[in-house]
Amino acid sequence: MKSTTLRWILDPVTSILALRLRARERGRLSYDAAWRLARVMRHPDEMGYRLHGHRSDDT
Repeated sequence: MKSTTLRWILDPVTSILALRLRARERGRLSYDAAWRLARVMRHPDEMGYRLHGHRSDDT
């Protein structure tokens, strides 16, 4: 199962917010990055996970 599908199943509210964020940025933000931002906006205690996958040292 793809991560996008799993995210929609587990947290549809965050997924909808991510789509809105991406539309507001006119596609300059990937869905993955928008979803992480939306997740942190809704759940500030998860701020440590926001940068996951966006650093140069990630493989």
